[in-house]
Amino acid sequence: MIHSSSTPMNRVLPWITACAVILGLYLSTPAAAQVGPGDILAPLPPMPEPPENPLTAEKALLGKFLFWEEQLSHDNSTSCGTCHLSEAGGSDARVGLPRSIHPGFDGLFGTEDDVAGSIGVVLQACGGSPLDDGVFFPQRQVTARRSQSTIGAGYHPTLFWDGRAGPEFTDPETGLVLIPSGGALEAQAVGPIISMVEMGCDTRDWDGVRQKLISVTPLALATNLPDDLIDGLLQFVNYEGLFQNAFGDAQITAARIAFAIASYERTLIPDRTPFDLFNQGISDAMTEPQQLGLLLFADNCLPCHETPALGDGSFRFIGVRPPFEDVGHFAVSGDDEDIGKFKSPSLRNVGLRAPYFHNGGKATLDDVLAFYNGGGDFTPNDPLLDPPMDLPNTELSQLKDFLENGLTDPRVEFGLPPFDHPTMQPFFVRGDTNVDGAVDISDAVASLQFLFSGGTISCEDATDANDDGALDIADPVAVLGRLFIGAAPLPLPGDNSFGPDPTVDSLMCLD
Repeated sequence: MIHSSSTPMNRVLPWITACAVILGLYLSTPAAAQVGPGDILAPLPPMPEPPENPLTAEKALLGKFLFWEEQLSHDNSTSCGTCHLSEAGGSDARVGLPRSIHPGFDGLFGTEDDVAGSIGVVLQACGGSPLDDGVFFPQRQVTARRSQSTIGAGYHPTLFWDGRAGPEFTDPETGLVLIPSGGALEAQAVGPIISMVEMGCDTRDWDGVRQKLISVTPLALATNLPDDLIDGLLQFVNYEGLFQNAFGDAQITAARIAFAIASYERTLIPDRTPFDLFNQGISDAMTEPQQLGLLLFADNCLPCHETPALGDGSFRFIGVRPPFEDVGHFAVSGDDEDIGKFKSPSLRNVGLRAPYFHNGGKATLDDVLAFYNGGGDFTPNDPLLDPPMDLPNTELSQLKDFLENGLTDPRVEFGLPPFDHPTMQPFFVRGDTNVDGAVDISDAVASLQFLFSGGTISCEDATDANDDGALDIADPVAVLGRLFIGAAPLPLPGDNSFGPDPTVDSLMCLD
């Protein structure tokens, strides 16, 4: 959010009109009759789609399979949805875990430039052997930026914090430009699948991805599938059938994967927030404090969030961290003026997406508002932060209420269609019976208590230390052997990393 004291008059005049309309809610009766569609902000238009990839139900269905497919990753652990969960506002729900920390520019954990990123894969050769990355090994790697929301992402001309995806989409297999403009979703979709940090391995290519999809049963590792995915599996037992249904033949290509995932993402339109209903003329859709917060939003958060998506996609340096730590948009533009600048994100469902900014550096919306109220943490700042908001606590509370509650689509918050999804495999540490994140003597004790004195456990897979599919005395013995006599590491995901269970058995974890 940017204070807009220096906004040109052609931007200010529409907002004077908007504010007058809102004030009418309090100065006349009945107020609701004076508020029509678009009087506050233009409503979300239909989701744009490039003519080269028109939206069809068949492509969107395939895209939903692919988006939630953990087997699309090299080690069967990670889907697109792993880092972009609906209930987390389309971002990563795991950022509160200690394992979600990237050491930042200085390469040291526990310092001020640490980043709350997304957990990916253990660096590994595509042949299967792990590789020491020099930072995270033997743990899973973590991305160097906070994941952005995929919900409503199709309204933005470029994607990623630095804008490196879009508007053009180039086929990564042929080098041909398939979408000259409007292809940001397609361009973004292909990156993580090949990335050796997020879903891939050191030399992964699209032929390997293709062969993997041909060999697996769709969503075989997921549970609690939504009805549309169950219906799809009843009709098509493999990915070749799903590609045939979507594209007319069974050929699997990188471009078609991108087209399908982008098509699914174009169905994720978060347009049923209290703000949207209020903007359509339903005067009681937002509470009075939220309506006052909307006025404050109009006065303080432009021009960066004035579009119907509530994020204009421009690139700004607002003083979150020193610009040398992450050059941001400069890596795309090559323009020195863009060093340290990052994309202004949409604020729809922002209340579900803590922590905030590209580094996850602000834990709560209160922290974010305090940041803007003071004009940023580092200089030089964008001139639109001068002067700072400098709002009193009462108005900060109203603005927070609007952002946190007025902009939350309940379908997103509760994972309801079209934002519904399967349940993915739980991650655990092998041998970590008490689920405290580490394997030590207390885990052997907890395992023995479970076996012999009625103790309880929440993750059977973690307690199955030797991965034989049974819970018995051999499991605490395996833990003790690992701790005290130098026995080999426990079976994957291991006692010094974490991940899903690669072995099919009847054991389960509650989380």
